[in-house]
Amino acid sequence: MGDIFRSKFFIILLIVACVLTLTTIILNLAGYGSVVSDITNLILSPFQRFADIIKNSFSGFIGYFTEFNRMKEEIEDLKTRLEAAEALNQDTQKMADKIAIYEDFYEFKKEHTDIKPQPAKIIARDSGNFLSVATINKGSFHEIEKDMPVIAVKGVDYVIVGYVSETGIMSSKVVPLIRTGAAIGAYIARTEEAGVVIGDFKLEKKGLCKLAFLSKETDIEAGDKIYSSGNGGIYPEDLYIGEVVEVGYDPLSHTMIGYVKPAVNFSEIKDVMVILEFSHSFY
Repeated sequence: MGDIFRSKFFIILLIVACVLTLTTIILNLAGYGSVVSDITNLILSPFQRFADIIKNSFSGFIGYFTEFNRMKEEIEDLKTRLEAAEALNQDTQKMADKIAIYEDFYEFKKEHTDIKPQPAKIIARDSGNFLSVATINKGSFHEIEKDMPVIAVKGVDYVIVGYVSETGIMSSKVVPLIRTGAAIGAYIARTEEAGVVIGDFKLEKKGLCKLAFLSKETDIEAGDKIYSSGNGGIYPEDLYIGEVVEVGYDPLSHTMIGYVKPAVNFSEIKDVMVILEFSHSFY
């Protein structure tokens, strides 16, 4: 401890302090106090500036994070509002879809007073492609029986989906029309010429069926629309089946063949109607 007080640095520092103190006293007594104040301010000014810079920087730093947190809260609030709006929009869309389904159902009943439909929804599909068997949410409890026709609404048409292949109490299985074992009496809308739509093992892999039993003079071409005739099958008349995509000729039977693409996409459809009763046509 004694070495510190005897060191040259301490002695010089002590002398400088004494000189500054003595100079300050003398200048004050001589009336030059302002000079002392100016010198003091000059010496302390850099330190004050440095302190102000530190203070302002710290304030800016705190302000930045305060603003950042405020913006973060606003973003979270906007995200919450957006999610609520999207949920509301989805609910509104679901309600609109339900209304459309009921409108289609009652419009169908109004137009076809001889037909008793039962609305249903596809709730599951067996693994596979276009030919997958679908499960609907209605069964024998709802008067549904095996081989009943299943239809849907597409635009202004009521289109054939398929038929009921199996029933449970609260659900049923539906297969597409191109796999049906029963023939569908049909006609060409443009010419009203009659034929029979039947499934074909090779064609069903392509998602097609064929309009057969047409004479070789039959006027048929690609683009012709095919409707059910209600003759000899399980389907009512005037239901849209599909469109002819290609025309062929069978040299063995000497008949024309129309290759038909079904109007309904069986792998995507959700809402259907099962026809419980209808008046059969006899020709």
